[in-house]
Amino acid sequence: MTKQRNSSLEVIRLICIFYVVYWHSINPYLDQMASFNIAPVNLINSLCNNTNTLFMLLSGYFGIRLNLEKLIKLDLAIIFYDVLYLILFGTIGAKSLVISLMPITFKSHWFLTCYFVIAFLSGFLNRIPEKLERTTFRNLLLALIAIFYVLPTCVFYEIIEDSGKGVVCMSIVYLVGRYIRKYYGDVSFKKSHLAIIFAVSILIPTVLNFGLSMVKGCFMGMYSRDNSIFMLVSSVVFFLFFREMQFTNRLINHLTPNIVILYCIEGYVREITGRYIHLGDYATSPLFILIVFGYAMAVIVFCLLLNELRTLLLDRVDSFIASKVMCVFNRVAPVCVNIGKKTEEKLSAFLISK
Repeated sequence: MTKQRNSSLEVIRLICIFYVVYWHSINPYLDQMASFNIAPVNLINSLCNNTNTLFMLLSGYFGIRLNLEKLIKLDLAIIFYDVLYLILFGTIGAKSLVISLMPITFKSHWFLTCYFVIAFLSGFLNRIPEKLERTTFRNLLLALIAIFYVLPTCVFYEIIEDSGKGVVCMSIVYLVGRYIRKYYGDVSFKKSHLAIIFAVSILIPTVLNFGLSMVKGCFMGMYSRDNSIFMLVSSVVFFLFFREMQFTNRLINHLTPNIVILYCIEGYVREITGRYIHLGDYATSPLFILIVFGYAMAVIVFCLLLNELRTLLLDRVDSFIASKVMCVFNRVAPVCVNIGKKTEEKLSAFLISK
């Protein structure tokens, strides 16, 4: 009998994609909100803005094993939605068509671009915990976290100015997931203590952001960016809290394997429905966050159903195309590697003095 995946971890993916839609639905109206909505929206921002970190933390915990055929199928799904949207609602031109056909290359969807890059680098990243001693690995992570999370949080200084939305921070999070799996995979934590740490790591940036918002006179979310140490801590304890729960649900396990594709769909669905549903009309209402909550739930359900329909109709087509691309790749890759090897040898021979 096939062992079922732990749904308590899989449900994190569903929560995360909802958080993405919820925050993306609020974000366009931050400048239109009434002042009494700033505090709850600051709280929602702190709750929702750890989603990318959580997604990559899960990937690190389970470990990515490079599977080009699966990546090709994922890319085909993204291309399908990008091209479909372009045909139905966009303006078709040479540039827009090329971007739609090469979404990962042009970073149309930044998180998926990072995921693809880390998948290609996974063979190297996975060797870090295998080759380094625990102390060395831990010190490496602490140094990276200090540079790329603590500094941006404390002094707003970023070596790489991407607010944590890039390959560097996502690679760090991936390694944190590997560290947890290797050294704390069988360790049980008290859920009450995890809940306290989570609450504190959410409330501190909420209060700090609210204070900045009052000073600036508009919404500020500096302490809840992806490279905030508070978001990293909240993501880790959130993950550990759900890991302590053990249950299996077939529906959740069925919906979550390709849920990352909803990153692509939700923006298009929101843009289309935004032509008919004007959330900005409620920005000054005390019920604003509740109205957007209901809207986000509806968007998620529609995206899930749409992706299920596409999978049902086109999964075999994706598999066929991916297998053909792999056949070509398996023929071309050894030739390219051999050319690279010979080029290195000849260049070295030319440069090295005798």
